Amino acid sequence: MEFRSRKDSLIALIIVAVILLTLGIPTFQYLRVGWHSEMWLGLVNLPVVGLLLWLWCDTGYRIDDTYIHYRSGPFRGRIEIASIRQVEPNKTRWVGFRPALARRGIVVNYNKYDEIYFSPDDNDAFVQALLNVRADIAVKIPPR
Repeated sequence: MEFRSRKDSLIALIIVAVILLTLGIPTFQYLRVGWHSEMWLGLVNLPVVGLLLWLWCDTGYRIDDTYIHYRSGPFRGRIEIASIRQVEPNKTRWVGFRPALARRGIVVNYNKYDEIYFSPDDNDAFVQALLNVRADIAVKIPPR
């Protein structure tokens, strides 16, 4: 089953701000003083913009009978569903590995101490797809 990442307005604002600053400062410098040798450093910013756009356009998840496959731009991986201990829907993580573009997603605890944060377009359907593969995964519902 395929899931796209939900896109949050806060994350969109952060990405747009970084792109505008990354491209705007060298452009302003060029308009102000003209093209100088240090302006070539502004071209270094283009891969940053490309990476942010790639993350925005290509973040998603796929659940099959064995793995959760995730991709977020160039970052790809998989988690064995048999190793999942617990899922926590409607929770936000700001630290750690986050192949996600929104808040209030799902924290997946797997192996002994590992966790990863996803933000599928439908948290309930994502959890249900996991439970269809392995029904004994603990689902921790956070208090409202």
